[in-house]
Amino acid sequence: MSEPIILEKYNPEWPDFFIEERVKIEKVLGHLIVKIEHIGSTAIPEMGGNPIIDILIGVQEKEDAEKCVPLLASIGYIFDPDRHEDYPERKSLDKQAIGSKIHLYIVDINSEYWVRHILFRDHLRENPDVARKYNKLKVDLVKKYLYDREAYAKGKAKFIKKIEDKAKKERLKYMK
Repeated sequence: MSEPIILEKYNPEWPDFFIEERVKIEKVLGHLIVKIEHIGSTAIPEMGGNPIIDILIGVQEKEDAEKCVPLLASIGYIFDPDRHEDYPERKSLDKQAIGSKIHLYIVDINSEYWVRHILFRDHLRENPDVARKYNKLKVDLVKKYLYDREAYAKGKAKFIKKIEDKAKKERLKYMK
């Protein structure tokens, strides 16, 4: 049997933990990164979530992502080739840290992957009512699929896509 899905109440220390980790990452990656962002549920105020800090690193070119992997290994990150298979446009690394686990993703900053994740996060931050609906959906899905991560992820997919599309339309409207 697989591990159960864990959802915790929002922890106000999550953003601070991200900031501490960002400083370490910036020290080893320096000029290779364009931007580094906290994404996922732990980046949304009052959002419950899996106690995993998701970090998105934007690089200018795919070759820069390759260069980041050994540098990140020097501060405890482990490259996960299995998670790379589903998303060839990103490099995925993990780190176990005191009090939390970190998932780190490196992508081209101009990629659809970068845009989708930032728009989704920002939309939830700017719309607490939508964030509450998403949180309730996650809680309901965990009750239904406690040991089935695939079903849990599929259950969230439609909601996420809807919000990404709405956020993209809103962003385009402001750019005109």
